[in-house]
Amino acid sequence: MADHYEVLGVDRDATPGEIKRAFRRLARATHPDANPDDPRAEARFRQVAEAYEVLSDPEKRARYDRGDDLDLSGLFHGAGSFDDLLRSVFGDGGLFGAGMFGGGVRDPANGRGHDIRVQLSVDLKEAAFGAERNVRFRAAVACGTCSGSGARSGSGTRACNICAGTGQVRMARRSAFGSLMTVTTCSACRGAGSVIADPCADCRGEGVTEGEKRVTVEIPAGVTADSRLRKIGDGEAGRRGSPSGDLYIELAVQPHPTFTRHGDDLMYELPIGMAAAALGTEADVPLLEGGSERVKVPAGTQHGQVIRVRNRGSGRLRRRGRGDLLVMVGIDIPTRLSRAERKILRRYAEARGENVL
Repeated sequence: MADHYEVLGVDRDATPGEIKRAFRRLARATHPDANPDDPRAEARFRQVAEAYEVLSDPEKRARYDRGDDLDLSGLFHGAGSFDDLLRSVFGDGGLFGAGMFGGGVRDPANGRGHDIRVQLSVDLKEAAFGAERNVRFRAAVACGTCSGSGARSGSGTRACNICAGTGQVRMARRSAFGSLMTVTTCSACRGAGSVIADPCADCRGEGVTEGEKRVTVEIPAGVTADSRLRKIGDGEAGRRGSPSGDLYIELAVQPHPTFTRHGDDLMYELPIGMAAAALGTEADVPLLEGGSERVKVPAGTQHGQVIRVRNRGSGRLRRRGRGDLLVMVGIDIPTRLSRAERKILRRYAEARGENVL
């Protein structure tokens, strides 16, 4: 026989509260109704129930710890004994009822609209400094005829005859463990507890129809290609006045022909000649927001060297300030030289002691 403590996954000095929490978790996971295709589920559930029956009772637990034999045959066959066990843990709703989900009241968010996900392409400037964009998409919208109520003008709702206005249907069934009570959402009213007396002809009582939505999106400065924005309540409209879903905007940042982004910094490649690199120079570097910045290139600058221009990069997401502009110097080596240029370079090579062709 398996060790009851190991079955519940608790220590031998576990408190009654720890034992009860372990049973609640395992009972839901191992119940045959939760594992309809597993022929071994019933045996596992029985084992979990037996372990809890012993360890939850101080007297039985003490006898078990001493090594005494315990007769548990009445647990699944006695009149109401197993039902009493479940009610003591899960409440009157039983394993799949109110005790399991905590409350026994129908979910007020039933009929909530679906969340919508859209992709929005932005350019680097919009991502770096923020922008306002409009997105359009097809989704369920509130019916214009009944203003989303689902009812024809002048009519209302009545209590559902199937669930008597509770939004739930309780069913008792016999099993190897005795009588089990299951609670499910009423299929007639979908958990609302009420039905439309005279449904709107345009939306057939749903309160929503298919349409197009247009939403203005504020893109904050500093977003990246993996950023996702959320607009609460701008997704699909809910049924019959229920809350709307949310809108999720996944951003795609398009590459820029001049700048590349590295975190909050922007990089620009500045080509200069060999003489300018050796002797030093100044150059006007373009800025992403427009205009330019005068940059000094020190004498002796090497190919690939980076000059940092403070506070000229991208905006920072949810922070103040900006990143930097990284000017990477690229030394332009000429591939075709005039006769005069060759002559000058040869004299330079001789002065440097360089061997050239």
